[in-house]
Amino acid sequence: MCVDASAPGCPRHEALGVDGMWMLLAPADEPAGAGELIRASPRARAALLDGGPPRRSFADLLAPTSVAISRQLLLDALEGGGRACRQPLEYAHADGAVICMTSARRFDRCDGGHGLLVEIEEEEEGEWLHWEALRSMTVLADHSLWTYDEEADEFSWLDGERLYNGVGPGDRMPLAELLGLVYADDVGRVEEAFWALRKGRARQVDVDFRMPDEHGDPHWLRTLARLVRFGFDGKRRVVGTTINTTAAVERHQSLLKAHADARRRGDLVQQLAAAFVSAATEDELTTAILNRVAPAFGGNGTLLAFVEEGRLRVTFGAGIDPALARSLHGLPLEAPKPLTEAIRTGTPLFIATRDDYRRSWPLAHGLLDATAAESFIMIPLRGQGASPLGGWVVTFDRPHNLSDHEQTLAGVMADLAGQAWERIRLQSARAELASTVQRNLLPALLPVAPGYEIEARYSPAHHGLDVGGDWYDVIALPDGSTACIIGDVQGHSVQAAALMGQVRTAMHAYAWQDPAPDRVLARTNDLMLQMRLPVFATCLYALLTPDGRVMTARAGHVPLVHAAEGGAEVREYPGGPPLGVLAGSDFPVHVLHMAPGDLLALVTDGLVEGPQLPIDAGLAGICDVAERRRAAPLAEIANVVMAQGDSLTGHVDDRAVLVVRRGTCEETSVAGPRRALADSNHPAGSAG
Repeated sequence: MCVDASAPGCPRHEALGVDGMWMLLAPADEPAGAGELIRASPRARAALLDGGPPRRSFADLLAPTSVAISRQLLLDALEGGGRACRQPLEYAHADGAVICMTSARRFDRCDGGHGLLVEIEEEEEGEWLHWEALRSMTVLADHSLWTYDEEADEFSWLDGERLYNGVGPGDRMPLAELLGLVYADDVGRVEEAFWALRKGRARQVDVDFRMPDEHGDPHWLRTLARLVRFGFDGKRRVVGTTINTTAAVERHQSLLKAHADARRRGDLVQQLAAAFVSAATEDELTTAILNRVAPAFGGNGTLLAFVEEGRLRVTFGAGIDPALARSLHGLPLEAPKPLTEAIRTGTPLFIATRDDYRRSWPLAHGLLDATAAESFIMIPLRGQGASPLGGWVVTFDRPHNLSDHEQTLAGVMADLAGQAWERIRLQSARAELASTVQRNLLPALLPVAPGYEIEARYSPAHHGLDVGGDWYDVIALPDGSTACIIGDVQGHSVQAAALMGQVRTAMHAYAWQDPAPDRVLARTNDLMLQMRLPVFATCLYALLTPDGRVMTARAGHVPLVHAAEGGAEVREYPGGPPLGVLAGSDFPVHVLHMAPGDLLALVTDGLVEGPQLPIDAGLAGICDVAERRRAAPLAEIANVVMAQGDSLTGHVDDRAVLVVRRGTCEETSVAGPRRALADSNHPAGSAG
């Protein structure tokens, strides 16, 4: 590996120079582009090798960020014949980073191989040879480039756009003078960043700050800086770039505000919808509309009008001019006004400006004379009947163009409020709304389950709106298997029922994608935690295959009962915690086999637990029913199981049951999906 410097094509001593910084490398086979030192100048040895033996890898001399660049540099030099290739490289040094322009070129060795001459270029008349390239790259990226000489306490702006207060290329000033241009509240943060570099507490800093313009308006800037030396004999200095981020910061702040506004208004809409659903009297509905509608749309006032004997009866809340209310009170429904048209047609009207109102309603300017509002929404109360119910007006104190989302929302609010008002007038809102919740959140039909009969029953805790969170589902899957799910969302309220519907829908979708019980429960658990739902849910999931194999997993739920020819027993398998409680929960899967005629009963705790009934005794009662009536009609078994909750638990609670029996092919092949049946107490469904 020796190099004969006198051989043709080899660098000569006088060509290299005793005082220069150079190294001779032998290319290494692995990794590509690596080089091994075989010789170095005295200055290179002193600066990089600490006087030790020169034989080591060239990559060992570099900072980690420059290793890949150095290998490419050596590869380019090997392929370039005798042409010199150049790259700025960062060398590892005890005093910190040293950036030097480095050249490499190939030479022919005396043994017929190739070597590499690497030269570290020196300072040339006070300028660094690669500085213009660095400037160009920085300016092209819309950054400004600067240095700070800590010995001279001089901040120098080198290139880029001028900042506010006229600071720009060619300017030099002490650090204190520069800090005097920074927004007062941010000076400490900028000063701390400089000291962190100078004291060695940080290798690189990233700081955001503001600088006011000549009018005193602050503009946002971002600075990236680090402490380096250019050349081994160079002074330490802070080098950095600064970019104007005002537009990005303002856009980010605008997005944050828009997100916060959307979230706030979303909460208001949710509260408004809940208020409409729960309103049981005219006063409750009126209060909800007058107090919640305007904030949900970003308006400042709401006026409500009911139709009585063909005329408007008006009431209004804060933010509405009394003169506007007087101009509309008693108005005939046939009057050519925007509110009466919205009520007659059932179509919301959106009026963005007063000029739009004048153009669209040239004969109805009295409304504008009665209010200073700039924009209006006219929303009807849309009921199921043919007779108009009424409507409301939302006013805005500035022109307002509703988005498509807001216009859709206005229609939804019209439907919800109209339906609530209609039910209130018929004095049946509680029973009808509870029935609607139950009907919409539980399956109306049970699908065909190949090889099985299935019956379902459900009963809410109370009549009216006091519905609960128990649910069940039966899902026919593409591979011929069937998922049976039963669960209970904490609480007895419309909110609990609505959340129950969300959980059931999510599990239905997950089961369709991947029916494995543990994965369905885990994904539902993750979803509930991500949505930050204010409740938890218990659940039992059973996956039935046509050959009688049943895979089960449960999340804090009551275990299932299995009745076979030899008797009935509670299958108390270990499970996971309730859904929505603990991230990363596991839900072990257990397998059982059903012979023809075997029966499974999946129940909620309202059937087997209460003040007068411990859960073990309740499950024993289910076992007794399943064992004695295993061969009875499945609908009869489901009804008897449901009746146990009335007589034994000591309280009225939500309760649901799924009863599954494995049959023969002849018994189940002719059955199809059937619409859910219901009596006054127990909605029922069957499949098989």
